Amino acid sequence: MKSDILLIAFYNPKALGVRYLAEALKRAGYIPHILFLKEYNSKKPSEVSDSELTLLKKLIDDIDPKYIGLSVMSSLYIQQIIRTSNYIRDNTDCTIIWGGVYSTLFPEESLNYADYVIRGEGEGAIVDLIDALSEGVAPTNIRNLVYKVEDNRCVENPVRPLVQDLDFLGYPCIGQPNVYYITGNKLIEGDPQLRSLTYETTASRGCPFSCSYCSTVNLRRIYQGKGKYVRFRSVDSVIGELVEAKKKMRRLKLIHFWDEIFSDEKSWIEEFSLRYKREVGIPFTVWGHPLKVNEWTIKGLVNAGLYRMVVGIQSGSVHVRKHIFHRPESQKQIIDSSRIIARCGVPEVCYDFMLQHPFESLQDLVDTFELCLTLEQPFELNLHGLNFLPGTDIVEIAVSEGIFTREEMQKHVYGSMQDQYDKYWGYSGYKNESEEANVWCTLIFLTQFRSLHPLLRRIASQLEAGAIQRTAALSLLRKVYGNIVNVRRVWNKAKLLM
Repeated sequence: MKSDILLIAFYNPKALGVRYLAEALKRAGYIPHILFLKEYNSKKPSEVSDSELTLLKKLIDDIDPKYIGLSVMSSLYIQQIIRTSNYIRDNTDCTIIWGGVYSTLFPEESLNYADYVIRGEGEGAIVDLIDALSEGVAPTNIRNLVYKVEDNRCVENPVRPLVQDLDFLGYPCIGQPNVYYITGNKLIEGDPQLRSLTYETTASRGCPFSCSYCSTVNLRRIYQGKGKYVRFRSVDSVIGELVEAKKKMRRLKLIHFWDEIFSDEKSWIEEFSLRYKREVGIPFTVWGHPLKVNEWTIKGLVNAGLYRMVVGIQSGSVHVRKHIFHRPESQKQIIDSSRIIARCGVPEVCYDFMLQHPFESLQDLVDTFELCLTLEQPFELNLHGLNFLPGTDIVEIAVSEGIFTREEMQKHVYGSMQDQYDKYWGYSGYKNESEEANVWCTLIFLTQFRSLHPLLRRIASQLEAGAIQRTAALSLLRKVYGNIVNVRRVWNKAKLLM
């Protein structure tokens, strides 16, 4: 019998990464266990408690794994991951392996808390590593592996070529045995996915764009010359996974595709539209990009069952988009894409913007307001701030332009979970928090309501002329229409359930 291994995902009970790793280990003859540690809460995230660490120790004692892999996908929870990793090291003899985006970008730092680090796509590397360790062979030649030698020097092995045929990886099993969930100071056995109303998956890997605030561009640099970066699963693979999800998840009402960019390849869309409608028939959501919106793609997705589309615009300012965020789309391309989406009848459309970050001037907020007035209705807005994620280009831009010193940036990048989420959802905490900036943010929010546009234009013209300050009436309007948005979202969810 091959050795057991425990894989831990943090703050995400549906984490696809560890599910794919578990599938790879199972195919290789190992017994993978998965632990989802802590519930996701974007507004009030809680730290891993002492009681939850005690439950983790009990689980490890019961499973008795030789190896424990930690999925380190985000710096937002890094202090909790470090605490958990140190607890495992202090209380067990298990070999600790870190993997994920953060570990890929910062392998040497990660080795302060792990015995081995796997960079990049880990399905092949983790099997090779466990094979070597189980056989007592030094894993020094395993690609994607980072480790330390006797003189405490860090060795980074080359990364292996990217898997071009994603179907080869299979797809994560749903409701598999040996799955656990620790949250709220409780240990729950069984896959939490089975109790969910939603299922999450991806039909691809990689992103063709190079946004400065995203880690993707840096991951692509690591894989330069290692094969095509943006890859798509076959329709047959995607449909097979979703049919299984539909059978096992009796309460399933909605499917989320978390692809960074959903496919716009014509033959793929045609086959997907036909088969999804016939074999799955459950509403689904996708992320979109203005440069990837075309009529036949959106029509095909709507015909298949597209329920909601979220399109990242991030700023109405050409300067911010082009020179700060490194996004190439023009104002016209954004507006044209909104018209196509509306014309194709997508039931719910959401445009994503980042506001009141250190690079943004009042004029940039004005430009965003003007763009939102021009976007084709109906739509809703998802307004939030900017997180400075470690290893992203925007961190270096902020330092090079003198917005933050290196020391100040470290505090922003590695602040507490609550601090980072407050800056993200409150889109505040940097600069540009003047009353005038807050008024412009309120006006941007209210552009979701077409009936308010004449009033908003009058207020905007007065504001630009310096003839108006933030008023109680405007604050009340924001509150009233904020409640309307919340009620509308609840009603739409209720319709979906019914």
